Amino acid sequence: MLKKIIIGLLLVSSLFGADSIKKEVKQSDDKKTKFFSGPKSLFSFRFADKFFKYSTAYASFSLNAPRYQDDRFSIVGGLSTGALEILRDKRELKPDFQTSFGLRKIGRFQYEPKRGVKSAGKGGTWYDGSEHNANESATFGPVKGWEYLIKWSEGRQWGNEYVNQEYWLRYIGDYVMLKIGMTELGLEDIAYGQADLRVHLTPEALGNKLHFSVGVKHRQHPVYGFDAMVLDTTWYRGAWWAFAEDAFGIDDNMWYDESMLEGYDENGNPIWTHDELLELVNGEWVKVEGDGPFWNGQGEYWGHDWLWRDAEGKIFAYTDREYFIYHFPGMLEEYIGDKKRALGNQNETSLVLGVDFYHYGDNWWLHTWGNWLPIHYGHDKHAYHNATHYGKHLNEGKEPHKFMYMEPMWMDWNDYDMGAIFGVKVQDNLGVFAEGRYLYYWERPAYDIKLGINYQFMGF
Repeated sequence: MLKKIIIGLLLVSSLFGADSIKKEVKQSDDKKTKFFSGPKSLFSFRFADKFFKYSTAYASFSLNAPRYQDDRFSIVGGLSTGALEILRDKRELKPDFQTSFGLRKIGRFQYEPKRGVKSAGKGGTWYDGSEHNANESATFGPVKGWEYLIKWSEGRQWGNEYVNQEYWLRYIGDYVMLKIGMTELGLEDIAYGQADLRVHLTPEALGNKLHFSVGVKHRQHPVYGFDAMVLDTTWYRGAWWAFAEDAFGIDDNMWYDESMLEGYDENGNPIWTHDELLELVNGEWVKVEGDGPFWNGQGEYWGHDWLWRDAEGKIFAYTDREYFIYHFPGMLEEYIGDKKRALGNQNETSLVLGVDFYHYGDNWWLHTWGNWLPIHYGHDKHAYHNATHYGKHLNEGKEPHKFMYMEPMWMDWNDYDMGAIFGVKVQDNLGVFAEGRYLYYWERPAYDIKLGINYQFMGF
């Protein structure tokens, strides 16, 4: 919510601040005010005017019909009679939607369509928050100076709700590039903050088309790469039912078949009669093997089991087996998810090597970029250097609970991101294109690829 408020204030200030800045500058010029004039100096106005000039603020909302799904059917009775009672549950089909707003000032590459109010209807389009411009992902933009992006969207796609957001501020100088920002991809479940500082070089001998960079990238992210076995060892190393009671706030109580109770021993423990369970197979009665709702591993009837109640005292499982198969996994997943979130963000500093290439001509163009992060310093206990170490621990066949966390240190693994845009005009009315982006951080991929052909009919 705080992010939304801050971003909203930035949008409002950008929309209404530019005109007031220009008025102040004009008034100052008319009065021949000195370059510095106190708290509201002409210098500050000129800087702000330059900083926000040509930036675009936008907001949009889209709504799409939902994907059709058949109604659900559930069985609500008939266990004793054999004649099932069916309940038809009509599905509530919620439409897909997306709400977006943002503020952006990013240089446009020559192959990109013009966007914004001035370009709309003149071969360009509006900003609506759904576009994925190349210069948002590329390491370097086409111009030097300050660039920034505030991009937030919330929506639902095929019943899955998501939040995507990206904020960054970038400065490109003659030899230095600085970028700070935060990215969250809701559907891909990737979130990270970053601070990127590099030196870069564009050799004139190569026509200033090839761009090399090297530097450090600091990233902050949630806990990735650790499973439930190591984040909490109590749930599988002790009695699972005792763990379930303590962790989930639920309760199990024994029920029994009174006819199977022979009595109690000197310690007050019940003594049960264990009858053999039989099933009819091919006309013969054979002993039931294995575990079941009411019998042990030897095919003997226990005469008792445990029912499970929620925090409000309502029964939601009548046997251990029912609870263990249908309820325990989901509860455990939510429990471990809370454990991960409680650990907070982890920090890593990485060496980053980058290469960019850009060529634009009348008949073809190519823009490609890539970044490789080969070595990393993990600052925190659950940073990814320990996750990598944990993966090796499991591959060696060792028990998860015997894993020993390493101190902050350097560790090598491969993180990378890349992208490419390629277009060819075969002739005036025929062209082909390819566009793709791929991000692979902490063994979590995010990508999109487009291939296509365009043909414009000129008449018959």
